[in-house]
Amino acid sequence: MQHTLIAAALYGAVSFGCTQVPLLNYLGFEFAFCIALIGSFIAGFSTIRSVKRLVLGLEGEGSVDPRAAMEALLGSLLVNLVLLLIPLCIMSANALVVKNCSIMEGVGYFLLIPAVSVVFASCVGLCCAAHYHFSTTAFTCFVLATFMYALLLGYFTPAIYSYNFFYGFFPGLTYDEILSISWTLVVFRLITLLAGGFFLWIAWLLMMHTRPKDPGRKKGILLFALLVQPGRRLLTAGIVLLIALLYFFRCQLGFETTDRYIQDELAGHYETDHFTIYYALSSIDDGELRWLAAEHEFRLRQILDVFALQKQERIVSYIYPSAEIKRRFTGAGNTNIAKPWKNQIHLTKQTLDGTLKHELVHIVAGRFGAPVIRASFSTGLVEGLAMAIEWDWGHRTLHQYAAAMRKFGVAPELRPLMSLTGFAVQSSSVSYVLAGSFCRFLIDRYGIRRMAQLYRDSDYTGQYGRTLDELITEWGGFLDRVPVREEDRDGIDVLFRRPPIFGKVCARAVAKHMEQGRRLFAARDYASARGLFSETYRDAKGYDALGGYLGSSLRLADYGSVTAVFDSLMTNDPRPAQYLPLFLTAADAFWAGGNPGKARDLCAKVRLSDISDGLTEAALVRSAALGDEAHRSLFLRYVLFDGDDTARVSLLDSIVARGGGSHLASYLKGKLLLRLGQYESALKTLQASDVQSVERELDAFRCTMIGAALYRLKRYHDAKMYFWISLNVSASEVAVNAVNTWIDRCDWMASHGD
Repeated sequence: MQHTLIAAALYGAVSFGCTQVPLLNYLGFEFAFCIALIGSFIAGFSTIRSVKRLVLGLEGEGSVDPRAAMEALLGSLLVNLVLLLIPLCIMSANALVVKNCSIMEGVGYFLLIPAVSVVFASCVGLCCAAHYHFSTTAFTCFVLATFMYALLLGYFTPAIYSYNFFYGFFPGLTYDEILSISWTLVVFRLITLLAGGFFLWIAWLLMMHTRPKDPGRKKGILLFALLVQPGRRLLTAGIVLLIALLYFFRCQLGFETTDRYIQDELAGHYETDHFTIYYALSSIDDGELRWLAAEHEFRLRQILDVFALQKQERIVSYIYPSAEIKRRFTGAGNTNIAKPWKNQIHLTKQTLDGTLKHELVHIVAGRFGAPVIRASFSTGLVEGLAMAIEWDWGHRTLHQYAAAMRKFGVAPELRPLMSLTGFAVQSSSVSYVLAGSFCRFLIDRYGIRRMAQLYRDSDYTGQYGRTLDELITEWGGFLDRVPVREEDRDGIDVLFRRPPIFGKVCARAVAKHMEQGRRLFAARDYASARGLFSETYRDAKGYDALGGYLGSSLRLADYGSVTAVFDSLMTNDPRPAQYLPLFLTAADAFWAGGNPGKARDLCAKVRLSDISDGLTEAALVRSAALGDEAHRSLFLRYVLFDGDDTARVSLLDSIVARGGGSHLASYLKGKLLLRLGQYESALKTLQASDVQSVERELDAFRCTMIGAALYRLKRYHDAKMYFWISLNVSASEVAVNAVNTWIDRCDWMASHGD
C-alpha cells in the first residue's frame, strides 16, 4: 500500500507540474509521452515487487506456482491501470482552464501510449522477476537499452523519430507542429502488446520449470531448451519468423528508416565533385538536376571561402519531392535538417533555394564541433553561425532586424538563447535572427577563426577575453547605432510577434487542421476549407487560420465577409499591423466589391512596410492594375483567377489581345513563363515589357527575372548586367547582397559550369 501511495503521489506531482508547462498542459501527445516514461518504471517496479513478495520468496527446493504469479501480475496491472486515472483526470480537469481542441485525440494518445506502456512494462517486469535475482536492475537495464537503441537510430540513420515499446513514439526535435495519431502508431502499439504477451509466455515457462534460487544463466540455458522442445518448436519458429519479418519490413511499416531504404525509394542518384545527391526521379528532370547540382557546389564554395578552407569531405544530399514524403522518411516535414556527423542534409525540392546554404554551413562547421556530434552544444551557436554565414533572411539584414526588435520591445534576453535549451523557448524567427546577428557581429569584429574555436567549446572568455554578458553588451551597443525606421515597426509585428509552439493554443490540433484546410483549398473545395479554417480560428485564433478563412471567402466571392472581418480586426486588435500580409487579400475583396480606393490604400501600406519581396511585388502589381482605370476589371479577373500557371498565361494573352495593359500583362506573363521553365519565351516577354512606365519599382523585379532567365540560358555576362541594372531602382543593403550573390554565381558557373 505504501508503494502504491508513493506512485499515486508521483503521478499527481508530475501531472500538476505539467499543468504549468505549455504544450504539456493539456491532454495530448506530449503529456501522454511524459506519463508513459514514468508509468513504465512504476509499472515494472511494482510488478516485480508484487511477484517477488507474493510468489517468488521461496527458499530451498520450493517451486513457483505460476497461477499465483499470474494473479499477482493481474493485481499489479490493475492497480497500475487505475493509477493512470490520476493523470488522466487531472489533465482532463485542466481543460476547464487550458483550452483543449481535441480531447478525443488526447484520450486516444493516452490509451495508445501510457496505457499500452504500463501493460508491456508489467509483462517485462514479471519476466525479470522470474529470470533474474536482481530483477529491478535487469528491468532498468532493459528499458535503458531500448532508449539507447533509439538514440543510435537517430545517430546512424536519417530519421529523427523513433518508436519504442516503453514510450511509444518520439517525433524528434523539430519545428514541425503537425502531429496526429497514425496507423503506424496503432500497429506498433498492437505489436507492443504482442511483445508483452511473448514476455508473459517466457515468464510462465521459467516459473513452470525452474526454481527461484537457480542462477539466471542456468535459467537462460534451460529456457532455450524449452523453446525448442518438439511441443513448442512450431510456436517458437512462428515467433522467430514474425520477429524477422517485422525487422525486415520495419522501414516499409514506418517504424524505422535507413539510408538504403530512402535511396531505393527516391531512385534518383547523381554525383558531383563534393556531393552525392539522391532525388525522386519523378520530380526532377536531368536538366534541372544539373542546375541543382551546380547550386550545391557553388554554395559549398561560398562557405569554404568564409572559413578559409580548401577541402571538404563528400556530402550526401537528399532532395525530397514534398514535405509529406520527407516527414515519412525522416520525421521532419517542414523543417530541413542536417546531420553533420553523417555529412548529410535533407531538403525538400520546394525549399532548396532558401535553405541549402544554411544546412551546408552545419556540415562544414562540423569539423570544428564537439566530437561525436560534430556540432556545438549551444543551439544558439549552431543556428547562429549558420544564419551569420548564410546572411540571407527576409528583406533586411540580421543586424537591422535585431536592432528593430530591440527598439520596438520584441527582443528577449540573448543569453538564454545561447544555451542548449533556451533557443527553442522563443519563436523560431526571433531565436534565429538574434543568434545570427550576434554571431555575425563576433565574426566581423574578431574573425572567423575565433568563432570556429568557440563553436567547439563555447568558452567565450577563453576565445575573446570577455564573458558572454560583456560580448552581449558590446553587441547591443553596436545595434544601437544601426538605423531603424519607424515604418519598420509593422514588419517587426508581422515577423516576430507570433508565439512559439509552447505559447500556442492547441498547437498540434491546429497544425493538423491547417494542413487539412490547405489541402482542401488546393483542391478548390473552398467551402469546406473555409469551414475548417473558421472552426480552427474560433478555437485557437491565429494568423494562419484567419488567412485561410479570408482566402477561402475571397475564392467563394463572399467579398462582404472578407471586408467585414478585416474592418473588425483593424478596429479591435491592438496590433493590427501583424496582419499586414492579409491586407492584400482584403484589398482584393474591396477591389472586387467596388471600392478601389480602399484597395489602393491597403496596397500602399504593404508597399511602405516592405516586409518581403513577394509581398512588395504583389502590392506593386495591384497598385499598377488599380491605376489603370480602363483595364482595371481585366486585371481583377486575373488577380482572382485560380487556374494553374499555363491557364494564367492564356488569360494574360487574352488581356493583351483586348488591347489593354500590355506592359503589366507582359510583365506578369514573363514571370509565369520563368516559373514554368520557358526561359527563352520569358526573356523575350520581359524584355518587351516597359513596366517602368507603369510602376517604376516593378522594374527592379523585371531586371532580376531577366537576369535569372539569362543565367539559365548560360548567358552569364548579360545576366550580370541586368542584375546590376536592378540596383538602379532598389539599392538597399539586402538588395546589394542578393545581386552580389548572383554575380558570384554567374562567375562561378562561367568557370565551372558544363
